[in-house]
Amino acid sequence: MNSYNSTKPGKEKSFPIACLMLIAATLLGCPASAQTTDKQPTNFYAITGNGLKDTSWLFGTYHLVKSSYLDGVPVVMKAFHKAKGVVVELVIDTSKTAWAASMGLMKDKTLAELLDKPFKDSLDNELKTTMGVSIVQVNNLKPINVALTLSMVYQLYDPASLLRQDSGSLLDGYFAESAKQGGKSITELETIEEQMNLLFNTSTNEEQVNQLKYFLRNKREMVNQGNDLLANWFAHDLNKMYAITMKGLAVFGNEADYLNKRNDRWMKVLPGLIKKEAQFIAVGALHLAGPSGLVKQLEELGYTLTPIKL
Repeated sequence: MNSYNSTKPGKEKSFPIACLMLIAATLLGCPASAQTTDKQPTNFYAITGNGLKDTSWLFGTYHLVKSSYLDGVPVVMKAFHKAKGVVVELVIDTSKTAWAASMGLMKDKTLAELLDKPFKDSLDNELKTTMGVSIVQVNNLKPINVALTLSMVYQLYDPASLLRQDSGSLLDGYFAESAKQGGKSITELETIEEQMNLLFNTSTNEEQVNQLKYFLRNKREMVNQGNDLLANWFAHDLNKMYAITMKGLAVFGNEADYLNKRNDRWMKVLPGLIKKEAQFIAVGALHLAGPSGLVKQLEELGYTLTPIKL
């Protein structure tokens, strides 16, 4: 693998793996009393104004972080318990997990058939070294599925990864399950069909092969990018997270599908929800950032978003 030179696949219809790995206090009754960050973009906001009767909150998650993290940010859990409803990207339906897994499989080709021999040999070696399996054992996976799997393995087992410090269930699932147990209303912004389509069907097999090649040929850079993204999430620095993501998207493209279009769809739902009752909205942090992010779009509708210091 290391014998390959770094090459850019061009702006194919795909998105950076590091960004997939990866989805607001004390002002429960009085927003003015909260600790703020002088409007410095963060991943936790109170939503007030524009005729709202109750404060809602917007929390930007990192999908692979586990729930014990919340022990260190009690202001988030205060908001969660205060809210009448909880909004998440997706509520996992266990009856559909087998179907969802099948979306990452190729039906009429094998992975080996899509790869030239030098890269096939390189990938086979990487799989054996990293996961203890050969290419034969993942031969029916779509190339993007292989890249996603390797990316998660790299992040979970890299000694420098901050993912190793927490335990429990994944944040997004924790919020959904806790809301269910607490009798709160739960709104999912997407279906599992939509998310699987986004992951596996927005690019051709050939485009996915090019991304997989780039990912492996630049493995250390990709791992570092993922670690930097995570470190800045823990530091609550939304600006730096967004900058890292834009760097990746400059190579791979597809910002519209991965972020902008989804934000636009969600904004058709969120104003009605927060008008009805106080909501705790938990989505990937990158959806809060940038000119098309949820923070900007809510502000443009007249809401006040107050950053809360964690």
